[in-house]
Amino acid sequence: MEGLLKHARSRRLLPTLALAALALSAGWMGAWGAGYFVTVWGPVALLLAALALALSLAGVPPGRGAARAALGLLAAYTLWTFASVLWAANKGDAWAGAGKTAVYLLAFWVAAALVGAGASRRWALAASVLGPAAVAALTLPVLPESMGQMFHANRLLGTVNYYNGEAALLLVPFWVAVYLGGSRQAHPLLRGAVLAGAALSAQLAVLTQSRGAMFAMAASLPVFFLLSGKRLRGLLALAAPAAAVSLSFPELNRVYLEFLNEGSPREALQAALPEVWLLAAGAGLYGLAWGAADAVWSVDRRVVRAAGAVALAAVLVGGAAGALAAVQRVGDPVAWAGEKWEAFRTNDTAGQEQSRYLSVSGSGRYTLWRVAWEDFARHPVLGVGTHNYEATYYRLRGERAGYVRQPHSLPLEALAERGVVGGALLAGFLAVCVGAGLRERFGSLGGEGRAQVGALAAAVAYWFVHSSAEWFWQMPGVTLPAFLYLALLASPWRVARPSPLRWPLRAAAAAVALAAAAAVAPLYLADRAEAQSHGLRDPREALAAVERAQSLNPWDPRLREREAELAMQAGQWERAERAYRKAIELNPRHFAPYMRLATYYERRGRLEDALRSYREALRRNPLDEELQRKVGWLASSAGRERQE
Repeated sequence: MEGLLKHARSRRLLPTLALAALALSAGWMGAWGAGYFVTVWGPVALLLAALALALSLAGVPPGRGAARAALGLLAAYTLWTFASVLWAANKGDAWAGAGKTAVYLLAFWVAAALVGAGASRRWALAASVLGPAAVAALTLPVLPESMGQMFHANRLLGTVNYYNGEAALLLVPFWVAVYLGGSRQAHPLLRGAVLAGAALSAQLAVLTQSRGAMFAMAASLPVFFLLSGKRLRGLLALAAPAAAVSLSFPELNRVYLEFLNEGSPREALQAALPEVWLLAAGAGLYGLAWGAADAVWSVDRRVVRAAGAVALAAVLVGGAAGALAAVQRVGDPVAWAGEKWEAFRTNDTAGQEQSRYLSVSGSGRYTLWRVAWEDFARHPVLGVGTHNYEATYYRLRGERAGYVRQPHSLPLEALAERGVVGGALLAGFLAVCVGAGLRERFGSLGGEGRAQVGALAAAVAYWFVHSSAEWFWQMPGVTLPAFLYLALLASPWRVARPSPLRWPLRAAAAAVALAAAAAVAPLYLADRAEAQSHGLRDPREALAAVERAQSLNPWDPRLREREAELAMQAGQWERAERAYRKAIELNPRHFAPYMRLATYYERRGRLEDALRSYREALRRNPLDEELQRKVGWLASSAGRERQE
């Protein structure tokens, strides 16, 4: 028997290591802008494609039951995303967006296959927690000396280079950490490490001042406690990071206030950091000591169940009491809700003088969402094409705002860019995954399994709620862990040696993996060639590098704009004009290529041509003040020349 157990453990080792590496890849991308650029997510996609190919040729099935149904829906969504290249105005952006969607398809596929092959769920979950925690641990020491790069508008940008993305990177695995921290089956050292990591990550997230993170945490908390079968352990595990955040919040919030009041945020941060480290260490020691006590002492199940019921009741009563107190404080809840909605719609920043968490300003999201809905209303079936929202936004926004590329809402992004077909496929995929997990939760799972489902569902709920007000689909470092959790929810919980795929199915799965690699590789190689052009001093050599990039990715308008810049440096003016015109052909609905062509004409002294191009740009971005000034000045100049 002992020999059989050793053989089973050794058979599970390789899938476990591969699944843990998949989870850690999200943390690695988190350290590099959350994988927003193809420079980062491209290699991950290619490695996942290679792993999917190897699993297919080895006959490892891509999951069973609900996992296969979910995989089919996600594959259909990915295929539809690629198909949107056909009707997208900017085919280059649509291709890049489809390639990023392929990352999630491959991640889900590989995770489901590895779980079916016997990979340990617990170690994969631990890796998903420890990766972001390591990013937090490496970020904190350099913050005081890097505040100019890592902070903007009083808030932490972090390694993601975006406030809300940094918060989500740190907090998506939070409930998984709480589950592991309270699990008797986890090693005491692991329990201490995940609770220390959760405390460290949550405290660092405070510096982002992300209201979306706050709302997502509030929405996911009841999911965890309602679905977890080990509520008392969950409450005791939650106590450590919650206490750490509560105790350090005044000092961490003071960093924001020092920025706001033009004080000394660096000194405030330096004063807060020792407390942050101390509280994280305390959370780790708490988990370690609790784990050691669990190893030698157990409590009667009846007592545990009674205490768990009391804990759940306390959470529900506390929530109800808080809601009642809030109602009493605000008076008429309907009127209060109307006031808050108006503040959100009009970007009222009242309350930010104390903490950004007290403000309900929409930061322009109402306009972003309105434009996305107009895109969907005008193109309900197909959508405008993946990643083609940006051009519509500048044309229809109705108010001035900064640089925007996404609708800042995953549901609206899916509907606006991929239509009702894409929206239905994505919703179906999510429903199948969550539904499969809940069916197991209320079926035959034991206490540990129920706790794990509660943690996974809460983590997915956090990601979805926060993604509904953000653009995390473009950040694989943030979104990939959610797809790992979805794969774990959809996969069977009883480990059974699966029947190997038959050769026709192996060939079909291998073909899909190769197709995904073939779709991503040109994007990555073109990006590397374009990056090489920036390191070459000779414009002609740089142009040759850009030409290589264009041969790999002929649809990207930015490569044509780069060609025009280099052509002007080389004195090839006609080539520069042709390149700018080609950029317009590749991105005809966006104002930017017309503006760049107009700037070229202005530089060449062709003011009539510049005026025409500026007017075309203004027609696509009518609220841009700089374009308005340019058109007005050139129109006046042309009028004076005609009079003379």
